[in-house]
Amino acid sequence: MRFIVADWGTTRFRGYLVENETIIDEVSSEEGVSALQSGQHRDVFMRQCGRWLEAEPDAPVLLVGMVGSREGWVMAPYASCPAGPADVAAAMIPVELENGRKAHIVPGLTCEPAPGAYDVMRGEETLVLGSGVEDGIVCSPGTHPKWIEMRGGRVQRFATYMTGEMYALLREHSMIGRPATEPEDPKGFDLGLDAAARNGGDTGERRVGLLHLLFGARAAVVSGHMATGLLAPYLSGLLTGDEINGALSQFGKPASVTILADAPRADLYIHALARHGIATQVRAPREALIAGLARIVRAHAQAKN
Repeated sequence: MRFIVADWGTTRFRGYLVENETIIDEVSSEEGVSALQSGQHRDVFMRQCGRWLEAEPDAPVLLVGMVGSREGWVMAPYASCPAGPADVAAAMIPVELENGRKAHIVPGLTCEPAPGAYDVMRGEETLVLGSGVEDGIVCSPGTHPKWIEMRGGRVQRFATYMTGEMYALLREHSMIGRPATEPEDPKGFDLGLDAAARNGGDTGERRVGLLHLLFGARAAVVSGHMATGLLAPYLSGLLTGDEINGALSQFGKPASVTILADAPRADLYIHALARHGIATQVRAPREALIAGLARIVRAHAQAKN
């Protein structure tokens, strides 16, 4: 089984020609969704992947990621949880390529973890479906980390955290992170995890809140109680620890978590979760992406037959 994939993010375009779950050719460019105007997506895809379309006239074509967002090729409505490969395949949106050939945009997922509370993902659903986890908890770190509960090979529910974006805001646009200097001292990460643990309620200490702890980081630096090289890793550890506190509060404490990330980001989560006594397995995101898309392609083919 051969199929063609465009993994189309905000800043980058990545195309793959896949046989079963093995990439046999690939292309990439900086023509991400944010760099394009309405109506340009088809031309970009044809320029990058047209030779594969000619060589593989029967290969399914899947588009995944922010290409299905409001800023993408076509807005692909979210499918609702719980959802597995067949549910995602059934919700795909076709777009015209040329000579009657179509590509299909993989939709994101939405869930309502509590009345009046909503969450969405776009792109991570494909990764988690290729994670190899049938029942358990998967963590997909990134700008907006996702914690996903899998039941029977389907995404049951998930929770998104602002960890990566908040870190960038604090470091680049806030007085909190302004005093940070390089070289960074990695010991700060554990200090941040310590602070998050004390604020998590497990130690019996009074919770003071993340916002207070964030300002306390600046106060510690300007008062001379924290070296400036510790500050950036401290903020990372504090935010990561708070994220994990929130995830464990929502999903309970699992025996293990599968992490969809490459090093060194995966290493930070392995270390942080080990402090909670939680084992970890790591799956490379690109491998998970291709495996998930292969499941969706097969489900789509079965539905047509």
